[in-house]
Amino acid sequence: MSLRKYIAQRNQMATLFGRPTIDPKNLTAEVKLELAKQVLCDLSPENLCCDGELRGAKLRAKAAMLNAAKADLEALGQPVEWDVLYPRETL
Repeated sequence: MSLRKYIAQRNQMATLFGRPTIDPKNLTAEVKLELAKQVLCDLSPENLCCDGELRGAKLRAKAAMLNAAKADLEALGQPVEWDVLYPRETL
């Protein structure tokens, strides 16, 4: 499950900076929404290719992992789309 891999990577960074970690076994609606926002952010072109520093096979592997994590979140009932970041009510 790529979502577990994504959460593990996020938890490594959170631990490094002293932030709270995510329990992959206890994904509340709030946590799933936050993960959806983070996945969308990580899929943006600038973040996906690390401002042009990541290319080739590593870029494709990163994109595949993020898209699989996105699919896993959607399978759990959490939509992962731009409306998550920018709800229509705020526009």
